[in-house]
Amino acid sequence: MNIEKLARHLKEFTLDEIEMIAECGCKTELKRLLNEDKLVFEQGLYKYQEEKPKQKFIICTKQTTNYQIITIDAAIDYFLENYVKNNCKLNTYRRYRGILKHHIFPFFKNKNLNDITCVDIQEFYYFCKGRNLPPKVLKNTLALLNQMIKYFQNLGIIDRTCNFQVRRLSDKTNFTVDRIIFEV
Repeated sequence: MNIEKLARHLKEFTLDEIEMIAECGCKTELKRLLNEDKLVFEQGLYKYQEEKPKQKFIICTKQTTNYQIITIDAAIDYFLENYVKNNCKLNTYRRYRGILKHHIFPFFKNKNLNDITCVDIQEFYYFCKGRNLPPKVLKNTLALLNQMIKYFQNLGIIDRTCNFQVRRLSDKTNFTVDRIIFEV
């Protein structure tokens, strides 16, 4: 029997309980799970831990390279026509077009795509917060911007100086700038 799956399902249990359910000695498996920090032993109970809390950090770097210059408006149109239209359903295309045109374009309209920096992403976050976007919409907007930037980076049109990730929402009512991770 897979003790880890059983522990994940039970969440909290005693040694006697898990041995009774598994119908075998579980001490060596429990020691392994304790060493891997998948279980903790508190107040006489083993408790399964889903995932360790991640550290909040932001790292930004600026490198100089010679890539193409593309305006944000042209980038949005190209991304919609050549990526979204070919890889997404019609409703997704419409939703992405709305997010790009109504949330992303107004902030970046005077910038070229290759000039967007990590600082701009942070300012964009606060711009969206000022517009009172719901947490899920804000997260989806930043994730779409990240997807578009990565698309052009993979095509070799822009450099890889602006790299970031948007974490999933664990608490649907709480999305902060700490949920954005900038990569080197």
